[in-house]
Amino acid sequence: MIPVDELLRFPLLSSLQPEDLIPLLPHLKQRHVRKGQILFTEGEMGSNVYFVLSGQIKLSKTLVDGDEQILDWYGPNTSIAEELLLEGGSYPASAEAVAESTLLVLNNKAMPEIVRSHPDIALALIRTLSKRLRLAQEFIRILTGRSTAGILAALLLRLARPGSQPGQPIYVDATLTHRDLASMIGTSREVVNRTLSSWKKAGIISLRQDRLEILRPYELADWP
Repeated sequence: MIPVDELLRFPLLSSLQPEDLIPLLPHLKQRHVRKGQILFTEGEMGSNVYFVLSGQIKLSKTLVDGDEQILDWYGPNTSIAEELLLEGGSYPASAEAVAESTLLVLNNKAMPEIVRSHPDIALALIRTLSKRLRLAQEFIRILTGRSTAGILAALLLRLARPGSQPGQPIYVDATLTHRDLASMIGTSREVVNRTLSSWKKAGIISLRQDRLEILRPYELADWP
């Protein structure tokens, strides 16, 4: 059984107390998926919420012309399909493992009884989901008011993960390619390449073999 302190690393669950998580433990099942494996497809009916312990998961939609639009990228300590936490429904996009991954799967069938019996859990989850909705709305506002470079800057900051040691820069995993970044903001790979190259020359980012390090995040935060 997974330790409670590991569950508290997930933003969806981080506002709960350790004892609040105990009722969830019997309903969490660990699952290993290989690279290229599909977790669910757009429009598929489902009832599972996924928590990423390791690996990378891509969320995407298929456009009318058949092209893929990447919506989000999930790494360790992130959760997928929270909209199905309390009731079943259809998945709004498709999820694919882009690297070998280990997940926790929570079926929502037990959630109504859990939140009825533990109202503190319900309140904490509502607060967390409301916060995430506000962040999503803020990102949409950024998409409509910034240049393409500014949108890319905001995307990198949203995807960034903290360094493993204090003082290390935040970073974006290199599993996410320039083409993927372009797909997520509706531009070309060439535009992403030019923008990242200019930021590298300016010392704002550093491109390493396994990651893109953000050395001066405050400059990306203010990019017009």
